[in-house]
Amino acid sequence: MKTTAIFIMIAAFSLGFFVVPSFAMDEYADVYAEKPDYWSTNKADAILYDLVLLRPVGLASVIVGFAGTIVGLPFSLIGNNTREVGDALIGETGKFTFVRPLGDVFPPQEYLDR
Repeated sequence: MKTTAIFIMIAAFSLGFFVVPSFAMDEYADVYAEKPDYWSTNKADAILYDLVLLRPVGLASVIVGFAGTIVGLPFSLIGNNTREVGDALIGETGKFTFVRPLGDVFPPQEYLDR
C-alpha cells in the first residue's frame, strides 16, 4: 500500500509539469469566451504521458513490490497472510502497469470513493 501511495504521489507531482503550461496565458487577452475545462485532456497527451512516464514508473514499482514481498515473506508466512501481501505489493501495481488501457491515466471512480 505504501508503494502504491508513493507511486500515486510521484504521478500526481509529475502531472503538474504538464498542467502548469496550460495555465500560462496573457492576462489581458480575452482568448476564451467561456471558462476552459482543465479536467478534459487530449487523448494523445494522455497516451504519451502514460507511455513515457507512468508505465516505466509502474514497472519500477512492480520490481520494488516484488523485492518487498521477498523481504517480507518470512513474516507473512508466520502471519499466514502471504496472499494479501502479494496482492498488495505486486498485484495492484501489476494491474496498474500491465492491465490498464494505455492512456487511461485518471483513476476510476471506485478508487476515488475509498
